Amino acid sequence: MCGCRKDIGLEIENRTRWHSTFCTSMELELMENESGLNYEKEYSLSKEPLRIDLLIIKKNPYEKIKNELGAFFQGYNIIEFKSPDDKLNIDTFYKVIAYACLYKSETGTVDGILDTDITITLIREQKPMKLLQQLSEKYDIVTTGRGIYYIEGLLFQLQIVVTQELDSSEHIWLKSMTRSMDICQAEKLLDSYESLQDDKYHAKAKAVVSLASDVNTFVFKQIILGGGKMNEELKEMLLPELGELKQLLAANQIELAENRVELAKNRAMIAEKDAVIAELRRKLNEAGAMP
Repeated sequence: MCGCRKDIGLEIENRTRWHSTFCTSMELELMENESGLNYEKEYSLSKEPLRIDLLIIKKNPYEKIKNELGAFFQGYNIIEFKSPDDKLNIDTFYKVIAYACLYKSETGTVDGILDTDITITLIREQKPMKLLQQLSEKYDIVTTGRGIYYIEGLLFQLQIVVTQELDSSEHIWLKSMTRSMDICQAEKLLDSYESLQDDKYHAKAKAVVSLASDVNTFVFKQIILGGGKMNEELKEMLLPELGELKQLLAANQIELAENRVELAKNRAMIAEKDAVIAELRRKLNEAGAMP
């Protein structure tokens, strides 16, 4: 029983970390429009525990989003993110549409938010083939960019974003939300992290790099052991155990040095004893008493 509770707790903790880091990734993706957007994480739809992963509200309805992920954004934009462990299926599709309906209906005033001013974005690493097939039987699906699928004919504007298909040079932050990162992608992430000048975004990017390195440890170890240009602070951030290894190495080096000193002392003592024995042998030889 205790083991089950522990597993459930760990699962909740992992999901929380994935979703929290995802929200940070979206802020980094849309950083060029920072001043024109508000971010409300886990926005509560009602008194019941119904929450939107991320709600992005335009401060100015005429704000033009430079990043293609937000090109179709209107005033109120509902984002649903699925971690690698989550499914994106037809029930998820309808659930998020229900979220949008609830959000519109609970504004406090009748038609306070127009349905045309609400968008929905579903984000997942792998392409939801079955879902897209089901939707294609009722609606038109238009590819508006690599990994971006717009579903036409719905009550709300809706797009499905497949992060696996996104261009790494344009969407490194969302592309890094994966357990299957390769070395080129990891190096691109590190370059993007180190190139950030704004301390605020640098701190946000640290969360993305931390998650990526935790779930892609082998790749980041390869980069470090390969001798790539990387400062010590970044190395220890990527692989915290390196700090422990360094301490262990230092302790072993101290112990080795102490052992060498002790060995040198022992050798000196042996040399002295050998000299005493040699002198005794010489005297015995002179006395003719050697056996």
